[in-house]
Amino acid sequence: MVLHGTIDSLIDFFSFTAWIFYGGAMLALIVMRYTKPNYPRPYKVPIIIPVVVLVISVYLVAAPIFETPRIEYLYALLFIFAGLIFYVPFVKLGMTPRFMNKVTLFFQLLLEVVPTSSMAMFE
Repeated sequence: MVLHGTIDSLIDFFSFTAWIFYGGAMLALIVMRYTKPNYPRPYKVPIIIPVVVLVISVYLVAAPIFETPRIEYLYALLFIFAGLIFYVPFVKLGMTPRFMNKVTLFFQLLLEVVPTSSMAMFE
């Protein structure tokens, strides 16, 4: 359905996945507010706003699944969780394949996006 669907189905599945991430961000904000209350924050919103957004996001994720269950929602969830296959080893654990430096250099030269000399201080 996703591959040969309409623009409406694409918008449905994009908004489904977007609201999963909005809800995750609001949940993280609420958890951080109570577990690390003294951390500096650029701005502080009233707690009712993240709670309301979290409730709305839970509804907007759960309602399509219960109202019109389709296999595409499962595909969207699996696609999100498939990102963990790459996140855990390469970002969390910091593992880098040997060939990745050559690939990175190749694409930087090809696309002319080599870091400037002022970026050398970040390496």
